[in-house]
Amino acid sequence: MPGNDEEELKLKELKSKDGCQDKDEKSMELKEKGSGEDKAGGQDPAELVVAIRKKSSSASHILPDVKDRGYAWVIIAVMFLSNVVTAGYIKSFGVTFNAISEAYPGTTAASGGLLMALLAGCRSLLAPAVGAAAVQFGYRCVMMFGVLLCSTALFSSYFCPTVAWLSLTLGAMMGVGMCSIETSQIVVLSEYFQNKKEIANSIRVSGNPLGGAALPFLLILLFEYYGLKLTYIILSALFLQLSVLIFLIRPYKIQQKIVQAKRIRAAKASMAFEEEMQQEIQPEELPKPEKVKKFDLKLFLNPLYWSHIFMMVGYAVALPQVQYFVPILGKSINLSPTQNSIILAYQAIFDSLCRLAIGYLLNKKLFKKTHCFIACALVGGLGICLIPLAGGFWGIMVTITIFSLGSSGFFATLIVILIDQFGRNNSASSFGFIRMTQGILNFVYPPILGLMIDVTGNFWLTFLSMGVGMAVGGLAIALQPCVIRAAKMDVKLL
Repeated sequence: MPGNDEEELKLKELKSKDGCQDKDEKSMELKEKGSGEDKAGGQDPAELVVAIRKKSSSASHILPDVKDRGYAWVIIAVMFLSNVVTAGYIKSFGVTFNAISEAYPGTTAASGGLLMALLAGCRSLLAPAVGAAAVQFGYRCVMMFGVLLCSTALFSSYFCPTVAWLSLTLGAMMGVGMCSIETSQIVVLSEYFQNKKEIANSIRVSGNPLGGAALPFLLILLFEYYGLKLTYIILSALFLQLSVLIFLIRPYKIQQKIVQAKRIRAAKASMAFEEEMQQEIQPEELPKPEKVKKFDLKLFLNPLYWSHIFMMVGYAVALPQVQYFVPILGKSINLSPTQNSIILAYQAIFDSLCRLAIGYLLNKKLFKKTHCFIACALVGGLGICLIPLAGGFWGIMVTITIFSLGSSGFFATLIVILIDQFGRNNSASSFGFIRMTQGILNFVYPPILGLMIDVTGNFWLTFLSMGVGMAVGGLAIALQPCVIRAAKMDVKLL
C-alpha cells in the first residue's frame, strides 16, 4: 500500500508539470500573436498603402460618383454663357435681317423667309443626328465643331454677294452649328445631374432669353458704327471665343478620375493616415452605368412618347413664332422701334426669371413636373390669344407677361420630363426626335401664319392659332394618364 501511494504521488507531480508546460506554451503563443499584431499596428506607412491598394484592387476600376456637385455646376455656368450668345443671335435675328434688307436693296420677303426658315429648321431638324454624334464621338468634339462652323459661317458672310448666298451661310450653316452646340448640352446634363437636374436645367436655359435681351442692342451699335459686313467679322470672333468655354466641359469619366486622384492625394496628406486610406482609396462601389443609346427608334413604339410628339405639333405653332410676330403687331399699332425693343427685352428677362423660379420649385418636389407643364401651357396659350386685344404698349406688356409663363414652363420642364419618362441613357434620342419634329414644322407654320395676316388683314386669326396651339400642346401631356391606362403601362408620372 505505501508503494502504491508513492506511485500515485509521482503521477500527480508529472501531470502538474505537464499542465504547467501546456500553460507556458499557450502563453507563449498568445505573446507571439500579440507581438505580431503590435508589429502590424506599427507597419510602415508605405507598406500600409500597398496592402490597402492590394485589398481594394478588385474595386479599383470603379470610379466615384460626381453627379450634382462640384465641377458639375461649373459646366452649367459654361452652358449658360454659351446659350447667351447662341440664343441671343437667334432672338435678335429680326434686327440682323433689317440690316440685311438695307445692305442688299431689292431683298424680297420670300428670300428673307427662306433665310429664317433655314436657320430655324436646320437648328432643330438635325437634332437626332447630332445627339447620336455626341454619344459616338463625345459631346465636346461635337460642340467644338458647332462653334467652328458658326464662326466660319459668319466670316464667310463677309464675301457673300447676294441674299441667296447668305441663306447658305447665315441660314443653313449657322443652324447646323447651333444645333451641334445646343443639342449636345442635353447629353452633358443627363450625365452630370440626377437629383438636381431640374434646377440645373433651369439655369442652363435661362441664358437663352437673356441673350435675346442683350444682343439686339449690341447689334444695333455694331451696325451703326461698323456696318453689316464688319459686324459679321466681329460676331465670328465672338463665336470663336466660345471654344474656350467648350474646353471647360470635361467628359464625365475624366472628371471622375480627377476627383479620385484628388481623394488619394488628400488621404496621403491626412494626419489620420490609415483611416483616410481605408475610406478614400477604396472607390465607392456604384451600379454599372447604362450604355447611352445613339438612336432609339423603339421610342416610336411607346404610346407615351407619341403624346410628346403631338405636344410639339401644337407648341411649334407658337414657339418661336410669337417673338417674330409681336414686333410686327407693334409696328401696325404705331409703336416705335424703341418700344418694340423694350417689349422683347422685358419678355426675355421675365422669361429667364420664370425659368429659374420653376426649376427651383421643381427641385423642391412641391408638385409634379407634368402638372407644371400643363398649367404653364394653358396660361401661356391664353396670354397669346389676348395679345391682339392689347391696344397699346402697356396692354402688350401685360399679355406678353402671361405668355412668358407658357414659354418658360416649356423650356424648364420638357428635358427633365423626358429624362424621367424615357431614361437618361435615351436623352439624345428622346429630345432629338422631338426637336426634329419642331424643325420640320418650322418650315411649315411661319408661312401659313403670315398668309393669315395677308388674307384677313389683321392679327386675330394668327395669334388665336398660336394660342390654341400652345394650349393643345399642354392638353396632349394632360392625356398621358389616359394613355398609360389604355396601354396598360407600368409608368409613374413625376
